[in-house]
Amino acid sequence: MKHLAEKIKRIMTAFDRSHYDYMMFKEYGIPDFSKLSQEERYAYETEEQEREESLIYIAKKLLPLVQAYIEAKHLPNYYNTFLAEITPFYETKRKILSDTEEMGSELMLVFRKYLDAFDDFSIIGARKEFDILENILNSTATLLNTLGKRPTSEADVYKPIKEICKAAFPDNKDCSHYKFQQTAKCYNPDILIPSLECAVEFKYVNDEKELNRTMDEILADVEGYKGNPSYSVFYAVFYATNSICSPQRFNCMWAEKHFPENWKGIYVQGK
Repeated sequence: MKHLAEKIKRIMTAFDRSHYDYMMFKEYGIPDFSKLSQEERYAYETEEQEREESLIYIAKKLLPLVQAYIEAKHLPNYYNTFLAEITPFYETKRKILSDTEEMGSELMLVFRKYLDAFDDFSIIGARKEFDILENILNSTATLLNTLGKRPTSEADVYKPIKEICKAAFPDNKDCSHYKFQQTAKCYNPDILIPSLECAVEFKYVNDEKELNRTMDEILADVEGYKGNPSYSVFYAVFYATNSICSPQRFNCMWAEKHFPENWKGIYVQGK
């Protein structure tokens, strides 16, 4: 069953990545057809069709595997409820390709809703992956120093770390056009990892006053993330070039703000 679960997760990750690329293609890649030649229009339509066919192929490959996994759990009522909800998605191409407001896949949301009940797929069961992510985030200063980087802005901090996360988590998403960013004013994720339902934001701070103010701004926007169907775990990484406080002091400040349990603050002391 472990082998089957891992195969399902790999296929779901592949679908998530391809679906996101497809939605970006549809959202930002649509050309002005009046300015295109017949060959250019044909090329665009062919690419669109190929993307859709690839997603449909992956979706059809996934369904029998998930059926086999849930059926093997010997929960007939649960299995039948799953089939009743998932089957309509396979009636038309449009339903398979349908997306949420955050440009995620509605189909994957249904799969995850039923699979998350099992330890093989739950976020709690993904502790090892979270440990890897947190090791990367906590090592931000060391990694940047090794790369010869001397950050002077948030972008200088998160861009190299994002590339490292891509290697560790292939479903890492580009956030530059992601609609999820519009949810809050202050917390605009730099890294999105769908397989962990996780978002990460980096903050560059110069002193304790700015650190405290930024925490308050993020806290004010926390409500905007409640109930988000795609992301449920949030990290705020604060990078300071000066020794503005100790890690112990930071942890006390974070605790005093009473962030929800699914939010974690990380303080990084750079050079």
